[in-house]
Amino acid sequence: MAHHIEAKEPIWLVQGCGLVGMIGCAAALIADLLGVRLSDHIGLVSDTISNLAAGGRWDWLMDYGLYAFVLAVLAVALGTSRWRFDSDWQWAAGQVLLIVIAADIFAIAAYEAYSNPQAGPQLHYKFVYLLGIAFPLMAWLTSGGLGSVSGRMRTPLRVFAVGWALAGPVLFVMPTAWDGLYERVLALLMLAWFALVAWLLWQHSRSHA
Repeated sequence: MAHHIEAKEPIWLVQGCGLVGMIGCAAALIADLLGVRLSDHIGLVSDTISNLAAGGRWDWLMDYGLYAFVLAVLAVALGTSRWRFDSDWQWAAGQVLLIVIAADIFAIAAYEAYSNPQAGPQLHYKFVYLLGIAFPLMAWLTSGGLGSVSGRMRTPLRVFAVGWALAGPVLFVMPTAWDGLYERVLALLMLAWFALVAWLLWQHSRSHA
């Protein structure tokens, strides 16, 4: 990994990105748990996040939770764009994938997947497949840069990326009695990655204030 370069941007902007990232991740988690708690037909274990967001009295809650997560992803993308590395195509590619992930999650939240039985679910699954590819690839590509920013994180982050990439496809063969819980574990791990990077933004900017 080439050496780390600090871009000349206001420290408060990076701190704000870190704060928005952490709050957005927390909001997405709370929206899911609260939506399941309030719903009379959605379960935490057997029903997926998509089931919660697809319809019903509290579907708007999960939609707004996903929008909050989109803001978190964009905040992480903006904040980490301040960290630059000489001649590192992997970091640049990871930055592009962060935007792709944000757009994809927005599409998942905004598109009524089950409003059109003919085309809705198929398009929804394509968005999910894209997320399943883009997220672990982004986590791998950015691991070197994040390792340069915060010590010995490169190897753990790469192990995480590989593990998530291998675990993701299992969701589609998981029995329906358990697929909701399994999807939530994957989603929680994704939230944890973004919350960690948001925290790094907050901490790193404070140490350089």
